[in-house]
Amino acid sequence: MSRNLYSIVEYHSKQERNSCGYCRSPNTSYSHGMTTQLLTVQHYQSLIDRGWRRSGCYCYKPMMKRTCCPHYTIKCDALDFKLSKSQKKILKRMVKFLKNELSKEEEKKASRIGCDEDIVRGMEIPDYSMFTERADTDASKMQVTSVSEELSHRLNSTVDNTNLNTSTSKPPDKIIASTPTQPMETSSNELRRANFDSTRAPQKKAKQLRIERKQQKLLAQGKTMEEINAIMKKNRPQNTGKTLEDFFDEIGKCSNKLELRLVRTSPPSDGYKKNAKESFQVYKKYQTSIHGDKLSKLSEERYARFLVRSPLRMKLVRVMSEEFLETLDKSAKLYKKYQMTIHKDKPKNCDKRAFFDFLVRSPLQQWIPEDGPPAGYGSFHEQYWLNGVLIAVAVIDILPSCVSSVYFFYDPAYSYLSLGTFSSLREVFLTRQLNKYSPDLKYYYMGYYIHSCMKMRYKAKMRPSKLLCPETYVWCDIDKCLPKLDASKYSRLNEDLEAVDENGEVDTNQVLILYHNKAMMYGVYRRHVQNEVVDNEIKEYAPLVGKQCALNMLYFID
Repeated sequence: MSRNLYSIVEYHSKQERNSCGYCRSPNTSYSHGMTTQLLTVQHYQSLIDRGWRRSGCYCYKPMMKRTCCPHYTIKCDALDFKLSKSQKKILKRMVKFLKNELSKEEEKKASRIGCDEDIVRGMEIPDYSMFTERADTDASKMQVTSVSEELSHRLNSTVDNTNLNTSTSKPPDKIIASTPTQPMETSSNELRRANFDSTRAPQKKAKQLRIERKQQKLLAQGKTMEEINAIMKKNRPQNTGKTLEDFFDEIGKCSNKLELRLVRTSPPSDGYKKNAKESFQVYKKYQTSIHGDKLSKLSEERYARFLVRSPLRMKLVRVMSEEFLETLDKSAKLYKKYQMTIHKDKPKNCDKRAFFDFLVRSPLQQWIPEDGPPAGYGSFHEQYWLNGVLIAVAVIDILPSCVSSVYFFYDPAYSYLSLGTFSSLREVFLTRQLNKYSPDLKYYYMGYYIHSCMKMRYKAKMRPSKLLCPETYVWCDIDKCLPKLDASKYSRLNEDLEAVDENGEVDTNQVLILYHNKAMMYGVYRRHVQNEVVDNEIKEYAPLVGKQCALNMLYFID
């Protein structure tokens, strides 16, 4: 089946005001937002590097200077990750549990310590159900059937000036499922190719280039690759403690088998469909026990809408794959259990529909390049199976530069295992494994860091980590940021006072739009339609998403 490889977004100029899940204020959480039916992994990578996050098919960006609890995007360098004593303790506890060596007293003690970090992992996505429903209604209008002559010329120029042979990665040949005419096929491919080239993964970092230069120098000296690897290994700093890989290797050898499956949810994989009912039961148990949700809010339909439908796919289980759909019910039930138990959600708020909208549905499109991760990039569910029983599910997006955590839920009966923290460590481990296939994929994104939320402080313990400056969009070492946040809940973070957001400077006439199913530049639209409201919206939208996205994503105008 052919796949679209461009992005279409509908921006909502009205600044949304919602209740805050952190300080519990009823109406002081402000954010910008947009719904999207199609989103490439490259564009989403660019968006989260400007402070955006997705909830299903809704993307939001907190208004940092106005919102009650400023949200700072946080990422961990997975390749240089260092285990803390408390993290090692959690991994050791899991090993003891799987070896049947964990005593009841130890279980009780661990349960008394609490699961604050686990709870926070399940608090991080606000309720944007109204926009989810709107996205469903308007989906049929968000289709490209033609491309303007001016845009076609620009796209051809972009492709002609780009060296398409710099990577072995190639997107699918076609981007539109039903193409009415051959000229439309050509224009659509121009749009797809230009977007692919403009959102190519970042170039190799200086550290990687230094390593490669040293290898080339040793090769020139007549050294074999075996000798070179030995020399490079000898020069690395020695670490006598157990590594993350050591712990997960030991976990895999225990008598009780903890099986982790990453299942794609969209399109549904075999693994997802097989266990979907079990996932829903765990979700339901979690929502009622942890979040206090009512059963009436926890339908399978809502579960699927929030937690299953996802465009990012990877075979841990890829969202909406056949394998994914097979486990959908199990995942939805687990989600409901988690939400009701941990977050005290009402059943109707964590039903299968809520689960699907929240954790399954996603605008991210599958992309499987030859030189990327085996299952490609997209949205996935990593399922935790203990002796054949689904006990937890991690919802993640696999992007060109990172593994991005979306949500995590588990069976509350296993709270003493600190599964929230354990899953974070597992996702760091996963990032390191994927880096072997894709050198640019080296970061673990943990969503937002909110300094005023004490339960959020555990994220700062994932070292080394960086926070995104909300003004210049550069990454800053968290150790230098924390004193600033102690002094003020909002801070610029970037110490270079002369630095500016160059990616925020956009010629609005060059912004891509979709109007009456025709892709064009905004300047072309303005020559024919005078609309002050749209003009103001475009001026607001462009710097928020940045030049790279504004000139390549399609801005939907009804």
